[in-house]
Amino acid sequence: MRGLSDLSRLHVYQKVIIVFVAMMLPVYLINLWMNMSGVSFMKKGFSDSILSNVQFYSNQLNDQFTFVRTLQLQLINDPDLLKLSFLGGQLNGFDDYQLVNRLRDRLFTVRDSSDYLANVGVYVNSFGRTISTQGGIAQLPNSEYSLISRYTEQKPPQPIYYDEGRLFFIETANNGSIVVYMELSSKNLEATVSNLVKLYHDSGALLVDGRQNSAISVMTGGPILNEMKAAIAKRGDAERSVDSYMLTANKQNYMVAQTHISALGLTLYTYMNQNEVTEPLKRFNAWFTVLSFVSLAIVIMFSYSVNLMIHKPLKKLIRAFKNLETDNLIVSLQQHGDNEFSYLYENFDRMVLKLRHSIHENYEQQIALQHSELKQLQSQINPHFLYNSFFNIYMICRSGDLDSASTLAQKLGSYYQFITRSGREEVTLDEEYRHALDYCDIQGIRFSNRIEVEAEELPELCKPLEVPRLIIQPLVENAFEHAFESGARRGNIYMKAAFTGGILSISVEDDGSTMTDESLLEMQDKLDHVSQLPEKTGLLNVCRRIQLRFGEQSGVFVSRSSLGGLKAEIRIHYEEGEQHVPDLDRR
Repeated sequence: MRGLSDLSRLHVYQKVIIVFVAMMLPVYLINLWMNMSGVSFMKKGFSDSILSNVQFYSNQLNDQFTFVRTLQLQLINDPDLLKLSFLGGQLNGFDDYQLVNRLRDRLFTVRDSSDYLANVGVYVNSFGRTISTQGGIAQLPNSEYSLISRYTEQKPPQPIYYDEGRLFFIETANNGSIVVYMELSSKNLEATVSNLVKLYHDSGALLVDGRQNSAISVMTGGPILNEMKAAIAKRGDAERSVDSYMLTANKQNYMVAQTHISALGLTLYTYMNQNEVTEPLKRFNAWFTVLSFVSLAIVIMFSYSVNLMIHKPLKKLIRAFKNLETDNLIVSLQQHGDNEFSYLYENFDRMVLKLRHSIHENYEQQIALQHSELKQLQSQINPHFLYNSFFNIYMICRSGDLDSASTLAQKLGSYYQFITRSGREEVTLDEEYRHALDYCDIQGIRFSNRIEVEAEELPELCKPLEVPRLIIQPLVENAFEHAFESGARRGNIYMKAAFTGGILSISVEDDGSTMTDESLLEMQDKLDHVSQLPEKTGLLNVCRRIQLRFGEQSGVFVSRSSLGGLKAEIRIHYEEGEQHVPDLDRR
């Protein structure tokens, strides 16, 4: 609910922009979703393509080496090989030569049947020699036999033997009396594996056995190898046809694909930097960034257009209405063109013109009525003090104190000279303050000087300020009559004035004890609603006259005094240019 309330306080153009952005947002989000979906789809396509290539080449290798293994098994059962093993050293002469040559031709045939074979050979224990396509017929010991003999030391024997960078298929028969070995072509094998990764710079491939020994590696290097070894040790040798996962090395993401080649007993691993794979996708991000900036530019241009075409004309119209609220009728809106705001401005000017005529017709009558109310309120305060003053003179004369009676009469004359001297409704604060002090002197005689009045010197800044007549004296009178009238106790009254920030403050405080908290609240409530009360005397009279002259924010305010009694304070808010010295010629 609070959010809706805050939204309702926004300007019209702000609401229009919010609605426009709200309408643009789904379009932007749809584009964002399409971009992310497209990127995800293309990434999946790349991943599937890479996995498909890995699987294709792994299947090709597996088929080729299955075929090679089949040839090896056929070779180990070759009749000539078995005959040579059976006869051994018993053969001699032409028969020996023909048998060995036929076997050697058979070895060349097997080698030429596959591009992945570099050398094919056999070892016949009874014959005491090795026969191969590379070494020919060689007596023992020789390098090929030394390599083959180390194969028998593997426990358990592996289907493929890796030694000194060379790969061999080795198979034995007749309790090791016959050994058929086939050396794989590392060059051709590397060429086949490199087809998987040759399109990317930061990529590589390797064939790894179960002991994590690398048999073949292509374009491998960098910190990714350590991460791969750790992942291989953790995941184990994959038996699935193909598998892939992501690794991070040196703040780079790599896609690793692995597949098991059962014919070799090795696992093929390939890795590729994802940034290289997804390089074409950056174009989508670039275009989406362009779209984002274009959308932002559209929102800004639309906001500026709405501000220029709607908000500024409305703001101009609202400013004119606010000037009108301050009774400033010298306001006019002129708009060139033919649009809705031209119509509004024209009719606003007509309305202001009619108001001027109406106010001009009723101004004198309104001022007369207000002046009559002011005079009525002021007339209520003049007789009030006169009755008590004459009674005081009468009582002092009867007591025989002629000096006091004379002083009182002189002060009383000066007092009434001030309030009847002219018809001016406003005087300077200096005159009003001295008049209040004259009143204090009169009351001092009346109360036999048991009431001490302390009045601060009026600041020079305050003296020329214009105030309505007879506004301070009623506050002092209230202190005398309501705080000390009922008893013979001594009392104190404190007066001061100040002018700060365009606000005049005049306070009268007493240390009387008759004002209760309930009475104080009741008095303040009356002052707050003084315009609604039928009878306005004393402080209510002063408050109403001040409000009629200076507005509702000015008036009389009561509170508990720091002396313990009542504090009555006049506050007058001056507008700029109001705090001027009155024209003395009018006196």
